[in-house]
Amino acid sequence: MDISEAMQIVSTSFTVPGRSDRSLLTSISNASNFVPPSKALMAVPSLNQGITLRPIDALHQLSFVTAPAYQDDVFDQYVQWGLHRYLGFFDRSYGAASQVDLRLSAAGARIAGNQRRVTSEDMGIGFGAILGQRWLARTGGAGSAMTIIDIDVALSNRYVYAAGRRQVVQSSTSRRPDYLIIGQNASNPRRYLVRALECKGTKSKGHAIRQLAGAVTQLEGVSVGGHIPRGLAVSTITADDGVSYLAVDPDDGELSFDVSSNSVEQYSNFVLQDESKEIPAGVAVRGSWAVLADFGGNIAALSRWAPSAMLERRWRPQRDRLTIQTPFGLARGTRVTFNIDGRQLAVWHAIATTVDQQLANGSVEEVADAQAAFAQDRAQSDDHEASSDAVFSAAPDGSIFALTLE
Repeated sequence: MDISEAMQIVSTSFTVPGRSDRSLLTSISNASNFVPPSKALMAVPSLNQGITLRPIDALHQLSFVTAPAYQDDVFDQYVQWGLHRYLGFFDRSYGAASQVDLRLSAAGARIAGNQRRVTSEDMGIGFGAILGQRWLARTGGAGSAMTIIDIDVALSNRYVYAAGRRQVVQSSTSRRPDYLIIGQNASNPRRYLVRALECKGTKSKGHAIRQLAGAVTQLEGVSVGGHIPRGLAVSTITADDGVSYLAVDPDDGELSFDVSSNSVEQYSNFVLQDESKEIPAGVAVRGSWAVLADFGGNIAALSRWAPSAMLERRWRPQRDRLTIQTPFGLARGTRVTFNIDGRQLAVWHAIATTVDQQLANGSVEEVADAQAAFAQDRAQSDDHEASSDAVFSAAPDGSIFALTLE
């Protein structure tokens, strides 16, 4: 598989099968490691019949969610390693009625041992983030901006990252979910929904059941506004013959939170303590803006919004930032280039300029409004057809990920 074919595959829309029904809830409840959570397990009807996505969007989310974990001096190498590893990870097969299915490439299926475990975890993050966004969009955040952040990277001081993986700084008896989804309320972009997300990945359906049985209790490890937020646990199965997922939602009532300059700016020194569950909504919102700024190399905005725990563990010099024309409008960000198959591939991490400008200079309300406008425009447009030389992915929060051959 050459680079042009790989880019064509990741830009193709596939229906990824998934399940979230009563029989899955029974299987989870019967797992040997299942401990009943305080909330009743619920199926997620909107995720029960699978979803349509492009692999490039999962790679976008994997890059976005994991980018803040890496110090700047190894980030370029991380990007290059990830793209070499995953750009050729997927292939397609043709089923009944000319259906095109997503499966692993021959090279992807050959990954074994510990490297396969790492790959499954990464795919769990990328595809799980997409599923989390679809779940929020279909249950209260349709057409709204939303961002997924790693709780421990952005808000706590429990971990550092070395050799590309998470390393414990201090031990803890608490188990909390890895991620928060921060999304605007569809009816009012200055009110926010904050939910928990736990992403798992495996190559075995049986192991996926056990993963979800443990994940549902992790979802109760945080609180927002004094309440355990709604949560989604998802396991992505990257078997040799295809990609699929299982998902479950310990359902409950939900609060939304007003966001104003005061409610966000007062938390600049917030650190989530090791045994604490409570995360103020204003902290979650500013953390989401800091992660977005970091993704696009907007150091001024990163310094402005990042909670102190995130700034203390991050060293970011100002990189050269460039403007790129995308199908979603102008974007500004950084790029990493390297040679692959005798051609130069550029990887862009960017932010829509309308959002980027407000992150650096706008008020809390202006940032929220800029993200809402971009998300609404994005929701009303279809995925743009990619060429063999350029592939683009845009998320509702204004982040834009692109691969271009130069």
